[in-house]
Amino acid sequence: MTSAISLSPIQGGGPAAIDVVIDGQNFLGYPTYCVVCPDRTLYFDICWPPDETCFDPFFEMCTPAIAANFSSDVSEVCDEGAVQFEDLSVGDITSWEWTFEGGDPATSTEQNPMVTYSTTGDWDVSLTVSGGAGSDTYSIEGYMEVFDLPVVTLEPFPVIGYDWEPFELTGGIPEGGGYSGPGVEGNIFDPVAAGHGTVTITYSYTDENGCESFAQQDIEVVSFVGVGEPENEMASIFPNPTSSLLNFRINETGQVLVKVTDMMGMLVFEHSLYVEAGSSNQINVSELCNGLYIMSLKINDQLHIQKLKLIH
Repeated sequence: MTSAISLSPIQGGGPAAIDVVIDGQNFLGYPTYCVVCPDRTLYFDICWPPDETCFDPFFEMCTPAIAANFSSDVSEVCDEGAVQFEDLSVGDITSWEWTFEGGDPATSTEQNPMVTYSTTGDWDVSLTVSGGAGSDTYSIEGYMEVFDLPVVTLEPFPVIGYDWEPFELTGGIPEGGGYSGPGVEGNIFDPVAAGHGTVTITYSYTDENGCESFAQQDIEVVSFVGVGEPENEMASIFPNPTSSLLNFRINETGQVLVKVTDMMGMLVFEHSLYVEAGSSNQINVSELCNGLYIMSLKINDQLHIQKLKLIH
């Protein structure tokens, strides 16, 4: 774009001589007009009386030039974020050469490239455009700022009883995020709404830079066989409560995986053994502290879960 600048030394006064230096040029007069061409060359002269026709010969002197320029939809982005760059150059341009420090791709010959940034830092961007009138380069140091994604974790959940009351989900770090998934509303988990089976809970957190990350854990919702309740047809566990030795009998033949977790879902005992259908088997849980636990027996893709009570 061609621009004209007027320099007037005496506001409201008559003609006067001034000494102005622009780009190393000295000139006198009032008013003084300076024409700035797209290629950054300057033309100036005295124009009296002021009239737009004064500029015509100067505008004609501005040769079609090439001037590189660009913008992007964002200049700050999170790790693995995509940025759309837009060429704003002027002139008869036939080729574009982009350089994206820290970006992927690192270079491009497209006019309006899309670039992904996956390394934290401040990164330079440069564009060189070329055509019949020559070439021009426009660079900005540290144009793109890339932020790390927050590190988000979620503690494992215990096995949940289908008939348990709804409860508030916890265990997401850093605090201040939100939980979502089947049976979740307002960070409250409702086992009945989730239904029997395994559901995935997502904890999402957004940091002060607007960068979001998440972590996931499964919740298993089952119908428990409680302490002192009748056993089902698949397995029986006795005595319950117990002090040390625990017997179990399974109506299946195969490799059985025995797990005992505390009520917070932490695994405290695990053992695998081969059993015959209807045989009596025994494990020693004497090293566990007094309290309630959850015991699971898994064999041939079948699962039996029951509350276990230890009293020493």
